[in-house]
Amino acid sequence: MGQGNMFVHQAEGSSPPSSPPALSGPALQVLGPMSARYENRDVPLGPPRRRALLALLLIRLGRVVPTTVLIEELWRDARPQQAVATLQSHISHLRRALTPAAGPGRSAILCHQAPGYVLRLASDQVDAYRFEQLISTGRRLLAGQNPPAARDYLTRALTLWHGAPYAEFHTHPSIADESARLEQMRLTALESSAEAGLLLGRTAEVVAELESEVRQHPARERMVGHLMTALFRSGRQAEALELYASTRSYLVEEFGVDTSADLQKLHTALLRQELGGRTRGATGGPARPAATAFPRQVRTTMSSTVTRPAAPAEPAELAESAESALGAQEVPNGRERGTPAASAVLLPPPDEPGIAPPLIGRERELNLLVAAMAGTAAGHGHLACVLGFSGLGKTHLVMELVHRLRLRDENIETIRSTSFSGEGVPPYWLWTQVLRRLSTARPDAFRSAAAPFGALLAPLLPGWQPGPGDDAGPGDPQNSFRTHDALCEILLDLAARRPLVLLLEDVHRADTASLDVLRLLANRRQGHPLGIVLTGWDLETWPDSSRYSAMTGILRDPNTQILRLGALTLPDLTALAEAHSGPGVSRRVVEALHRQSVGSPSFVLQMLSLLREAGDLRDPGTADELIGLVVPCARKVLRQEFAELPGPVLRLLRLCAIAAPDIELDSLCRAAGGDGAVAIVESAVRHGLLVSGPRSAGRLRLAPPRAREVLVGDLTGEESQRLHAAYAHALSPRFAGEGTPERSDRIAHHVWRAGGAMPPERALPWLLSAAENAGSRLASNDRQMWLRRAISVTGSLPDGSATRGLVSRLHGELAHLLCHVRGFGDTEAETEIIRGYTPGTPPHRSDDPAVLSMLSVSLLVRGRYDESGRLTDRLRTIAARTGDPAARLGAVYGEGMTRFIRDRLPDALRSFEHGVELSERLARESRLPGGMYRSDPRVYFRTHDVFARWLMSERSAAAEQGRRLLRLTQWSDKPWDRVQALYVNAIVAAWEGDPDAAGTFGAQGVELSVKHGLSSWSAMLNVPLGWALTHAGQREGIPKMMNALTEMRLSRTRIHLPLHLGLLAQAQHLAEQREGAVDTLRTLLAVVEHHREYVYLNSALPSTLLLDELLGKETREAVGAVE
Repeated sequence: MGQGNMFVHQAEGSSPPSSPPALSGPALQVLGPMSARYENRDVPLGPPRRRALLALLLIRLGRVVPTTVLIEELWRDARPQQAVATLQSHISHLRRALTPAAGPGRSAILCHQAPGYVLRLASDQVDAYRFEQLISTGRRLLAGQNPPAARDYLTRALTLWHGAPYAEFHTHPSIADESARLEQMRLTALESSAEAGLLLGRTAEVVAELESEVRQHPARERMVGHLMTALFRSGRQAEALELYASTRSYLVEEFGVDTSADLQKLHTALLRQELGGRTRGATGGPARPAATAFPRQVRTTMSSTVTRPAAPAEPAELAESAESALGAQEVPNGRERGTPAASAVLLPPPDEPGIAPPLIGRERELNLLVAAMAGTAAGHGHLACVLGFSGLGKTHLVMELVHRLRLRDENIETIRSTSFSGEGVPPYWLWTQVLRRLSTARPDAFRSAAAPFGALLAPLLPGWQPGPGDDAGPGDPQNSFRTHDALCEILLDLAARRPLVLLLEDVHRADTASLDVLRLLANRRQGHPLGIVLTGWDLETWPDSSRYSAMTGILRDPNTQILRLGALTLPDLTALAEAHSGPGVSRRVVEALHRQSVGSPSFVLQMLSLLREAGDLRDPGTADELIGLVVPCARKVLRQEFAELPGPVLRLLRLCAIAAPDIELDSLCRAAGGDGAVAIVESAVRHGLLVSGPRSAGRLRLAPPRAREVLVGDLTGEESQRLHAAYAHALSPRFAGEGTPERSDRIAHHVWRAGGAMPPERALPWLLSAAENAGSRLASNDRQMWLRRAISVTGSLPDGSATRGLVSRLHGELAHLLCHVRGFGDTEAETEIIRGYTPGTPPHRSDDPAVLSMLSVSLLVRGRYDESGRLTDRLRTIAARTGDPAARLGAVYGEGMTRFIRDRLPDALRSFEHGVELSERLARESRLPGGMYRSDPRVYFRTHDVFARWLMSERSAAAEQGRRLLRLTQWSDKPWDRVQALYVNAIVAAWEGDPDAAGTFGAQGVELSVKHGLSSWSAMLNVPLGWALTHAGQREGIPKMMNALTEMRLSRTRIHLPLHLGLLAQAQHLAEQREGAVDTLRTLLAVVEHHREYVYLNSALPSTLLLDELLGKETREAVGAVE
């Protein structure tokens, strides 16, 4: 017996095993930080991307995950150029890490299996799977009235939980879904454990377990009910009543609903003092009996009784009256949404033996068919055609028709035949089956009817030997028309002896010769007791034009009845679920099924079967667990359903999956091949696979929620690229000037995903356009992404001066962006600066004033003042030689900053004033260095002008400059300039001892930084904000400051570090953390001494006064500060 079943077989005992089973391979923990251990040692799992890969394989343990799915989920829109090779590298590292842990002689745990990879681990080796097994066993024991064992198992499961599962992978949707599912299982287990605890009288334990959980999950009424019960039984009735009141208020305020009927009943019972004794569950309701595992007898539609698991009927549309059943026109699917299906549901009691599976929702179509075929006995047989995709219930409808016709007139004979296609299927196979069944059912009549035609039947009935009296008749026996005519004569002869209804299924697969016979018989049958019912796909999806033409000719007769089966509705699904599992199926489970359903009865039945294996659909206690399984089941069933779709429809849906979420009808049809695609789209819409989009007319979306994931996952990389290229081409405007930025961005998305299927010369303009659009809306992360993609594509352009110039410009744009978003100290920002202006040359060798200025600022931010000074000298030389504005501004700023840092404040102020004046003059002359991601140099100069004036005790002038800085940036389209102005005013407010102003400016700056992704500025602003919070008595102020300093250190942002340390020391001293303040001040002194940043020991600074108080003035003077 495998280890995976051990928990189930031991469940009949009173307690679970005392320890986990011994494992022969690595044990993986995901219920908390993901880790792997083998023989008491950690197994290294590698960097974040590799860990994410392992997580993607773990959530699909034992199943093959296609390579395309792994690439999509690992990198999404930022996949590397060599994605497959990169993935293989990560796989190899993981395999080497995990395989040694499997033990000697063991096969690899991570294996390649087309079309992807599979992780082969026993479920006992992963804590999440043990967690599920224990919960399932515990809940089963609880349902079986064994609360001691149930609580033991559930407690064991909950002890496995060490934190949110897969928490580090929250940006990966499929892993996040699994994490959410496991969290729901934990809460369900907690509720079930509490229920068992109440049955055992362990009220104090239940209270301790649930109090904090209810605070975190106030909307879980079952948990609230258990806690109310436990509080009441613990003598805390007032708290129980208060809990009910707070829960009710929360539900009303957050969701606009009242508490459930069960919780209201519990509240009433509590008021009446009726909760004494042991109660089953929070509401005192009896336990629902477990579903029986034994099959029950059902009667098939052929009226034979067999023993097998009950197969529920197919659902469908609500019936209309069949009074107009002989109408000549196509019957629309006319039932209103939301109409109860009561008139269509003929349900016996679910456990009554000998009752056929009910036909749900197709009563209208069934009545029409019965009425059409019932006239066959009187010589008024009709031709009817039932159209729809696979799984919509066509075969079930036909079988029920047979049953109804026999009940109505036993003299009517029904013959079924199914078409097949593929290699080896002979012509006329549809009719060969009809003739064989007739010759078996009525041998004498058949030989009599076939006698006149002899060898003409040979193509239709291989092996047919005419009798002694048979005459092949005149003419060529291979004459196809004579053969067709012979078949028609035989069928009409047999129908004249006994009314006959032919049920010909899947005619979309029939060969053209069989369809030719059908067309002839459709014309000849009129006035004869012969009816014909056809089933098949919608005509728009038929495989080829010849068969399409043949069938349209057959159905052209105005008396032909055409029925199109539609999608399943919620009332249908409710009836189907109750037919499958009995009355009382959880409405929440049904709604979850409906949200995932494609409207196919086959789909829903498969889902119900899979869910029924996991628990009783009627037990409210299993609802959460079952709902958690709906999505994985939907993926599995959808993949099977899509495999059965007509080729044209599947190709269209794959294109829709590529185009999702916003699918334009016109572009979709152009990409799919023109006007012919419109009919396929209409068919897909009619069958619930596509629905109208939410935004405007002419937009579509895939209806099944998991359709895109499944469809894209089955595509190869090349197929996906071709589809993206086709849709990008279809989206592209046909005339210059057409389109909007939004449309341009969508085209860029598909252009990028098209990869090698799109020539770089065509791809690049769209990527650059998307980057420009992102800049216009100040979406820094988006602009960064598009610039990187554009740079990547340039690698495929022919080499030349134009290409090199473009590459240089793009690197420069990315450099400016990274400097503002991550900070000038960022390593990649520095690299991009050099690449942008001097591609291929060593660092710091450029004479371009723009690159020298940016590098100079980068060095200043990192505290490398001597190196920055050398660049300032070079800029001064270039400015003197060329008068370049960037060189002049860069030289003045570098000079001023060096003087400021060394506490040469009068000289620094002169430099900053000169810089402001120069900037103003260049602005008036429209000569300021510009660009979307360039700062206004006036902001930089005025920032340190404010600092210098304040430290020189020119407080009024400093305040006025601060206000001017705020006015200058108030309407700026450059958020980093505005953030810098807020930072300056927040720092000065802190120096002034004004926590209200410091907090206001700091909070505004942090909010703006977060909005625009300016991480370095966010960290710097959190320092004065944390200082203000500490002064307001809030404990999170100091941790906020310390986290900010850590972030700045990691980003190499050292500018103003002693200033920030001084504010932290003040906050620590205020919070009576004297030792922490002393340590911080010692660090401040060490930094100042190392970098000679003497300005931060200026006697005007509050931190300097604190330093003198705690460490002594002589300590400060020993550093050599220059006042």
